[in-house]
Amino acid sequence: MAAIMNTWKLENALDYTNMNTAKKLAFIVATVLIIIHGTRIYNNGGDTCNNLLSRGHLAADKKWQPEGCMLHKYSKMDMRKCLSEKTFTFVGDSRQRQLYFKLVKTISVSTVKEGKQHEDIVYHEEDTGISVNFLWQPMVNGSMEKVYREWKEGKKKKPSIIITGSGVWTIKQMNASGKALTEYQANLTLLRPLMEEVAMETDVYWMLQDPVNNTQLIKERKMITNTQIDSYNNVAMEILEGSHVGILQSTHQAASELLHVSPDGIHLGEPALDIHLSLLLNLFCNDRLRPIDGSCCQSFHPPSLLQVGTGVFFGLCLVGAMLFSVTRGRSPSMSEDAETAQNQKKTKSSAEIARTTLVALAKFGVIMAYFYLCDRTPLFMRENKHYTHLQFFVPFVWVLLVGLFFHADTKQTSILNRDQTDEWKGWMQLVILIYHYTGTSSYLPIYMHIRILVAMYLFQTGYGHFFYFWNKGDYGIVRLCQVNFRLNFLVVFLCMVMDRPYQFYYFVPLVTFWFFVVYGTMAVLPRVTAKSSGGAANMPEASGCTARLSFNATDNSSGFVLMMFKLLVLCGIIALLASMQVLFESLFSWWPAVQLFQLDGSIREWWFRWQLDRYAVSYGMFFAFTYLGLKKLQIIDDSFHGNLFTPCVTYLIVTLSVCITLGYTVFMTTCSSKVECNRLHPYISFLPITSFILVRNVPGYLRSRYSTFFAWFGKISLELFIGQYHIWLAADTKGILVVIPGYHTLNMLVTFFIFVCVAHEISAVTGTLATTLVPRDFHTVMQRLIMFVLFLCVMLLYGHFGDKIQLF
Repeated sequence: MAAIMNTWKLENALDYTNMNTAKKLAFIVATVLIIIHGTRIYNNGGDTCNNLLSRGHLAADKKWQPEGCMLHKYSKMDMRKCLSEKTFTFVGDSRQRQLYFKLVKTISVSTVKEGKQHEDIVYHEEDTGISVNFLWQPMVNGSMEKVYREWKEGKKKKPSIIITGSGVWTIKQMNASGKALTEYQANLTLLRPLMEEVAMETDVYWMLQDPVNNTQLIKERKMITNTQIDSYNNVAMEILEGSHVGILQSTHQAASELLHVSPDGIHLGEPALDIHLSLLLNLFCNDRLRPIDGSCCQSFHPPSLLQVGTGVFFGLCLVGAMLFSVTRGRSPSMSEDAETAQNQKKTKSSAEIARTTLVALAKFGVIMAYFYLCDRTPLFMRENKHYTHLQFFVPFVWVLLVGLFFHADTKQTSILNRDQTDEWKGWMQLVILIYHYTGTSSYLPIYMHIRILVAMYLFQTGYGHFFYFWNKGDYGIVRLCQVNFRLNFLVVFLCMVMDRPYQFYYFVPLVTFWFFVVYGTMAVLPRVTAKSSGGAANMPEASGCTARLSFNATDNSSGFVLMMFKLLVLCGIIALLASMQVLFESLFSWWPAVQLFQLDGSIREWWFRWQLDRYAVSYGMFFAFTYLGLKKLQIIDDSFHGNLFTPCVTYLIVTLSVCITLGYTVFMTTCSSKVECNRLHPYISFLPITSFILVRNVPGYLRSRYSTFFAWFGKISLELFIGQYHIWLAADTKGILVVIPGYHTLNMLVTFFIFVCVAHEISAVTGTLATTLVPRDFHTVMQRLIMFVLFLCVMLLYGHFGDKIQLF
């Protein structure tokens, strides 16, 4: 036994050392990346407009991706809001007219007919003040110069944004002569000063000429070649470089990759038009509407009062930790007087606790600073997600193979033991991370399988807490505070650091709510526990959710009947609330509770999340209750590593479970929409959950082994789930964090490495603070609970009035 314990201690010491080394390396890598990107920001001023204007590529899903920033997909409502009381003007030839009609048709609430050619066109809405104009100026000449001169001299009101492009018409009219290019250069040189003057008060952009598909051109346009177009574009870039006029090069790149969809070889096809319009809208609207997933051309938003206050708090913690480190070891020698010595010992113990707390908070503060830098500043780049089947399934298969390779025997024999539940949480979390990183929510079958994984998490919440309360009968305030501290510590500070509402991190509020439901169900009188029901609960092995229970043959079954009644009442209440959305919303709409449950001024999102897996927790409790009953009746015995049933029954159960899982997968492919699938999900999610548990536990061979790889990740699954929002993903999960632009796979591996190390450290810090801030002493916990309630009241008041407080 001693040899086994020594081996276990050695293995854990090695794991601790290796993880410490990995975290130090992650800290160094993160610091180097911060310095590199900080230097880049210092050199270019952090202007992401340049990325939008000049660089990008067509992603695997055929959507345009600017280098290092995110494109927001604007809805008609967003467009109309952005363009309200604004004037959007296109100046140029038929290609500019194409963009004009694309924009007008997109924003207009009525049908817009094309028909006017070779003349100016005006679109105006009296009620919204939206104006979109097209000025027919196909050549850079005196006519175009006159237009800009009138804007400069104030004879005509300057538009809010001007998009100008010309060249192809000149090539056609002048039959691609060299003289035409020379005149073009001379005229654009004369035009530049006027454009510069206008650009001092409004946004002026020159759009490079898009390439043509020579094979599609009619005879009258054959002189327009890409060589000619490149010459004209080079002239424009040379003349306008260094001016206040922005040069749109990315539209040229996008058109080059979509030449095959051009209707006539010269004009843009719909996919290219969509990209051109998206680029223009992001160029003009991002800084005005500030969408979270539109980082291109969006200026840095200064921190709020709450964020500054949180930063000051962590700064003080860091200073305090440093002072403790400096003064450590300088304590006076112990007095020989017994009483004085005892007081000194207590003081030293209190000082040590304070030092441990400050050091942990200082570490956590550094981590929060990294969160803020990643997702609230322009320091690191961000890009959109682009889903393809290959991008999801390749890492999925790779992770699965690695998880199966690293496996070991478990000494625990019970169903859903600690090793197994850690493994379960681990592989689910890794799949969810891949799902979020690749933007797979658009693919319905995978989306529904991820919904099952979330239901499995909630199932474990009901199952695990049921067993704890059943075995321990501990309904004290200390237990309540300890669980809620571990669940909510990270999220509470993220709400302050990232300036997001509590409900934004929906999973933690959901799990916290269901914990209180389990607690209330078990704690309400009359209480039922292993002891009160006549069974002596013992826990000879450290299991995750369960413990082996032994019952005497003469056990009183009234406790089981009462527990069954409680579970039925709970399910009845859930069904009632699910059938009456108005009643449900009224329960959470009173102030200040509404501050915890609303998102964007509504609690509809909370309703959606709650009702989607409303029976998963109660089913977890029911499954645990059934398991207890089967053990009491001696129908199952999991005290050894063998099969739970005879080989024939085991084979039948496993086969049936696999068929049910496959049937669920097939059924999910027949769903026509997310709405239909989500409507069915609460009623059928128990099938794949039960099937998985049976396959994993009925055969002794599978129950006695587990994946150490998955179990390791399972121990930090909560930190991984929450941390991914800002330091692996970006823009509040809408995009992905880019620290090594141009190398997608390398960037993914580096950010994942740092992300996992940070999550591991958060887990360690939370464990340390849970010990020092929520001790087992009742009076101390009550004092700190009162302090937290006061703090929560202040935060709720800030959440209610905070938008009226402007710091900068």
